[in-house]
Amino acid sequence: MLLMDGVRYEEWMPASEDEFEQVVKEHAKDIFGEESIYLEKHRLRTKSGIAAIPDGYVIIVGNQPQWHIVEVELSTHPLYEHIVPQISKFINGIKNPSTQRDIVDTLYREIDSDEFLRLHLKKAIGTAETYKFLSDLLSESPVVTIMIEKHTEQLDEAVSALAHPEIKVVELQTFAREDVGLPVHAHLFEPLYRSRERLTEGQTHGTKGEDGKPKAKKVSFRELEKAGLAKDGQILCFYHTRLFDNEQARIVMSSNELGYKADGNLYSASELAKKLLIKHGFKHDEHGVAGPRYWKTEDGKLLDELNEEVRHRRGDRK
Repeated sequence: MLLMDGVRYEEWMPASEDEFEQVVKEHAKDIFGEESIYLEKHRLRTKSGIAAIPDGYVIIVGNQPQWHIVEVELSTHPLYEHIVPQISKFINGIKNPSTQRDIVDTLYREIDSDEFLRLHLKKAIGTAETYKFLSDLLSESPVVTIMIEKHTEQLDEAVSALAHPEIKVVELQTFAREDVGLPVHAHLFEPLYRSRERLTEGQTHGTKGEDGKPKAKKVSFRELEKAGLAKDGQILCFYHTRLFDNEQARIVMSSNELGYKADGNLYSASELAKKLLIKHGFKHDEHGVAGPRYWKTEDGKLLDELNEEVRHRRGDRK
């Protein structure tokens, strides 16, 4: 049992691997970090017909790119019989150059067919060509990540039998609120990568601005979505002294950024606001700006106003 602020939460066990896979997918960014791209198994069947297809692939971009193959398991299953043959077959299979090319082709098609994934990866790798980036990345040995809802001795035995240099295990427990059930729940796990953005927010929270007042803690688009104030793909228009309805950007929840319609690139709300202020002659330096003050929803609400509403709800404002 988990007791949190006087409220009891009971451990919840998924009924199937498919159900647990949905939990992993939903929290992939929390587990693998904001610079990760999670791709599901059913969309990544290869032409070479590898007998063992992993439950997911994760591409980590940034200063030290990595790729993971993900195996989702339940502790109630015969873990040794499931994990050792499955992962061994795949690890042996990807050593074949033709199989590597097949996986690269499949991943490339998947990313290229999804505008948000394509923009997210392109921003991360800059001028590098996407296919070459994937080809170079997948020529390296992957990290094998096993997701399980409860760590057991049998899992340790299975992991020790795998001849692979880097294997990570993530125990992802779920607790449902007593008398309410899964609609109100909490997860307990140790993330593989810490989000730099969240770390920065934690470090700056409580500091003071030039006016001596506490700086406002940032509000993510995901928080706005949970509050029912925004949604993925929603259109925002640039605003300064008047509304520029031809300067539009779409909210990209997965990366907490805006996709600028004019050039197809991803920016933070502040980066894009500064770019447009300079473009339209309102700004002539490179100093940063408070981006939420320059974006309006289609019904005329400033992004800054929506952020303030979230801050009031979570108690940042009195």
